[in-house]
Formats: sequence, C-alpha cells, structure tokens
Amino acid sequence: MLAIKAGATYANTTVVGLGERAGNAPLEEVVTALTLCHQIAMDIKISHFPALCQAVSEATGLSVARNKSIVGAQVFTHESGIHVDGLVKDVRNYQGLDPTILGRNHTLVLGKHSGLGAVKAVFSNIGISLNHVQTGLILPLVQEFATRLKRNPSDNELLSLITNVPKNHVDKIVPGKLQ
Repeated sequence: MLAIKAGATYANTTVVGLGERAGNAPLEEVVTALTLCHQIAMDIKISHFPALCQAVSEATGLSVARNKSIVGAQVFTHESGIHVDGLVKDVRNYQGLDPTILGRNHTLVLGKHSGLGAVKAVFSNIGISLNHVQTGLILPLVQEFATRLKRNPSDNELLSLITNVPKNHVDKIVPGKLQ
C-alpha cells in the first residue's frame, strides 16, 4: 500500500491467492484497501470481485475459503450474540466493509453463540415476530439444536422449533404479527 501511495504504478497481485509465486497480495484485498481506505481511484469495479474469484475457483478446481476476506461465502455471516445485537442496532458497529458494494448482504444465522437479539431478528426475517418471552423460550432450543447437530438450523428447522415451545406460548406466535 505504501509503495502505491508513494507513486508505484504497478502491484504484483493474485486472485484468491493464486498467482506466479507465493506471497503476492490478493488483488481483491489490495484494490479494496486502496479504494476504500486510501481513496485512490482505480478503474476496477469492486463489485465484480465475487464473480472473478468464483471464475478462478471454477477454472482451477480450488475452492475459495468460506472465511476468505472480501469474497468468502461467509464473510458477512454473523452468529455471535453481542455481535448480531450490535449489527442489528447499527450496521456500522461491525461493518468494516459494506457488503452491498460487492453485491452482497449481511446474513444472520442462529447457533450456539446466538443471543436474544439474533433470534428475534432471524425469526423476523422469516416472517415471525416474537415477543421477549417467546424469544427467551426459543433461544435455548436453537442453542441445543446447534450444539447437538454441529450446524446452524435452516429456516424450516427454526419453524419446527416453535412446536417445542410450551403450548401456552405457541398460540401467540403468529406470522407477521408482533406479540
């Protein structure tokens, strides 16, 4: 970065770490940093990086790591309770990079590290508004599911968890209505 800021006109880069030799910086990281952090204008569209990296992955048969910065499939996926709560309140709390410039969005998932805010937000995203009591009843069911199966529940599995909520609370869970 310093060399570019000092006037260098070229940078040896790779795409998702694949290039002439090890150690060259990934193009998607260099361009994003120069554009967003250092306000250096370039004629490279950041929004094309996911497609470029996918094409390189398919051509080489090497997959892009799910947590690969900028282009990984789960880079904008959030589970941790305090993290999701802060993100739901204001995306700038945990957003070093706005996923929309890459044509992507934040994704919230529920798991063993989730909190009440995440449960409420994820169920809202699938059309069910929960009150505080309902959210508190569902949270341990989600955490137990994720711990037992070692994965995040799907939307359909989340909906089935409602059947495990005590009868005196389940009738109050109505799609699209805040209780």
